[in-house]
Amino acid sequence: MTKTEGKVNLTTNQRFAIARGREQGRVLRQLAEQFKVDRSTFGKFLKRRTAQNRQPGKRRRSRAPVTNHQTDRNIVCASRSNSRLSAPEVLDQVSPRGSPVASGRTIRQHLNDAGLFGKGPVKKPYVSDRNRAARVAWARAHLNWTQSQWERVL
Repeated sequence: MTKTEGKVNLTTNQRFAIARGREQGRVLRQLAEQFKVDRSTFGKFLKRRTAQNRQPGKRRRSRAPVTNHQTDRNIVCASRSNSRLSAPEVLDQVSPRGSPVASGRTIRQHLNDAGLFGKGPVKKPYVSDRNRAARVAWARAHLNWTQSQWERVL
């Protein structure tokens, strides 16, 4: 068996092959000779793998999510019921006082996952004072019109 100098980083393919070899019942010495790596490298890798209880190469979240499935649904429901609410306002509606607080960014991420993206209000054309007065005068003039009068115009 050849010794390697320095730290050895195993590739993802090597990790899968090592795990597969161990599952097939191969000994650490055989695997070390096959990959030309010291046995302690395999021992450390396998110990870490069993401690994490996961497949090699898979990434895991760095921390547990703050919200659960029901809270996520409530966030989306609150935003759909009033689309003008900001993320902190949605958070105030959804989470009761004293519960774990999610950030506004978390709320926005959940809304984006549901297909709800923040949009600004539609720009309305400016209505001048003269035009506003003309509209009011027209509305007052046609206030008591009947259905038949409207049908004649159209």
